[in-house]
Amino acid sequence: MADGYFGAGSVLARMCNKFKENNPNTELYAMALGSGQSGVAAEAKMDFSGAMVAETASKDYTYYFMIDGVEIAVPIVSNQSGASIATTVISLVNANSNLPCVAAQNASQGRVDFSAVCSGTLGNFISITEDYYGHGIPSCFSWSAHVAGFLNGSGAAGAQSFFDSFAGGLHDPDLGDAWAVIGGEQFHYIVQPYFETANLTEIEDELADRFLPLEDLQGHGFTAVRESHAGLTSTGTARNSPHNTIIGVENSPHTAELWAAAWSAVAAWNLNNDPARPLHYLKLKGILPPPLEDRFIRSERDTLLYDGIATHIVDSGGNVLIERSITTYQTNAAGIVDPSYLDIQTVATLSEIRYQYKARMVSRFISPRFKLADDDFPVQPGSYVARPKDVKQETIALFTLLRDKGLIENLDDFIDNLVVERDATDVNRINVLLPPDLINQFRILAGNVQFIL
Repeated sequence: MADGYFGAGSVLARMCNKFKENNPNTELYAMALGSGQSGVAAEAKMDFSGAMVAETASKDYTYYFMIDGVEIAVPIVSNQSGASIATTVISLVNANSNLPCVAAQNASQGRVDFSAVCSGTLGNFISITEDYYGHGIPSCFSWSAHVAGFLNGSGAAGAQSFFDSFAGGLHDPDLGDAWAVIGGEQFHYIVQPYFETANLTEIEDELADRFLPLEDLQGHGFTAVRESHAGLTSTGTARNSPHNTIIGVENSPHTAELWAAAWSAVAAWNLNNDPARPLHYLKLKGILPPPLEDRFIRSERDTLLYDGIATHIVDSGGNVLIERSITTYQTNAAGIVDPSYLDIQTVATLSEIRYQYKARMVSRFISPRFKLADDDFPVQPGSYVARPKDVKQETIALFTLLRDKGLIENLDDFIDNLVVERDATDVNRINVLLPPDLINQFRILAGNVQFIL
């Protein structure tokens, strides 16, 4: 459906498909945005014009490369010309409509010109990865000087490759255009692919507004950045929002938008079921990790976590697992380090409590159209009169259930500190101070072995 609406291979269609691969059940909406100006699509090239096949006719080879994590196997026969190889590559690439680019033969015949399906800067991060699974580069290739200036991509260090990276994409959409469309509709999780400053600020500001008491449309944002460790720390330290999660990855075969889609899908499913339960060790389906040399070691991941970037790990089977899904919130208004909103579970749990409390009070008192009186009022059966102490009893009953569901702890302290009183100036209003102690996540087990010989 997404392919039909937004175009196969488009950023949005691929994000929708990756989301559904990881979470087929959560209701998903998608919105296509344009840049409002003449966009420029990123381009790359792959050049075989100087490659000569020098093996006997009895031996064939296969050259493997990936575009956005999709492996393409190029069969090569003895004495095949570079132009013929290029034609084969073009045919294989264009046969897969789900790729984020299309291919065309250059006038030089031996060169393939790639162009991103969508315009904008995201195309600059489309990955061409050579021999990801280690099949081996065919020995039949005799490298010539013309490839010396091309980038290595993800091939072995120092090796020469047939391709250079995507570049030249310009003009991204403005996320602000989306808010005018969705208006007052609540979306609990919003995943978007853009990570330049303007759009990150746009979604942070919008979600902060939606969290306000009179808006009550709270939601959480996800995006991903495919950058070096230094680039990720720079991005993270420039943000400070409890309402957005930025996933950091370097040199993965998959684009950042697919990481964001998969991560948000897994997070949405699990947080909807239990907003307080940690997300660590959950698998991202259909996401390939960076090559071993580009994976962040523990000390690097620790730095990223202190700089507002969510981290992943890779298990022995090559599966990408969430390590810690944090927000970018790092300091309070005074600039002091503050872990209050570090973990996504904090805001998710608060949002669930907020929803449950609102639903309980509306269904118990507001919707049945209760009247309001002081605590000493003698309520008669069927009179539809509520008092502050009635609201307090209903609040305690609800939070007892929330305690039993594992969302809060120390219920007795909550009851002792709960304040429910009639407003001093507005006789139609009750003010409630809710002091829940949110349950925490079991993240660290520290053991000390004291042995005896």
